[in-house]
This record gives sequence, structure tokens and C-alpha cells, in this order.
Amino acid sequence: MSIYLVALNQPDERAWGRLKAKWPESRSYVLTDRLAFVAPEEIVLTEDIGEIVGMNQEHEVTGFVVEIQYDTINGWNRQAVWEWLRKHQ
Repeated sequence: MSIYLVALNQPDERAWGRLKAKWPESRSYVLTDRLAFVAPEEIVLTEDIGEIVGMNQEHEVTGFVVEIQYDTINGWNRQAVWEWLRKHQ
């Protein structure tokens, strides 16, 4: 199972709404108004996630999506973030 980081250049609540419509909070974690994690149960590409949040000509959301590995993450954050990531690794 993969975890993806979605980073928006500008806050966009509609993008997060589309993300949550596709993947409920058990599979997505909006960290800030510009950052979220997604852990789909199905196989998806980074392009698929970008399309869902609106990184296209129709919605013009700008940002990027990267696949991450739990064991390559390092940093300091709320315990809830680490628990969510650990659960979906």
C-alpha cells in the first residue's frame, strides 16, 4: 500500500473536498490548508491523485503529488500524524 503527499501552491478547500469525496478521512489526512496525505486501497498513480484534486486545466489547482515511503520520513509533528502514517504504511 502506498502513501502519497499532496502539496498545493495555494490553499483550495474545493481540492480537499474532491479528495475527501474520493477517499474518506480513514484514507486521507489533510494536514494543513496546503498539505495532505492519501493512502488509497487501490493502485493509483500520482497523476490520478493530481487529477482528482483538480491539478488540471479545468480546475487549475497548482501543486504536486509524490509517493512516499514511511521509512524515509523524518521530522517533528503531532502524534496523530505519525499514527495515521504508521497505520497506512
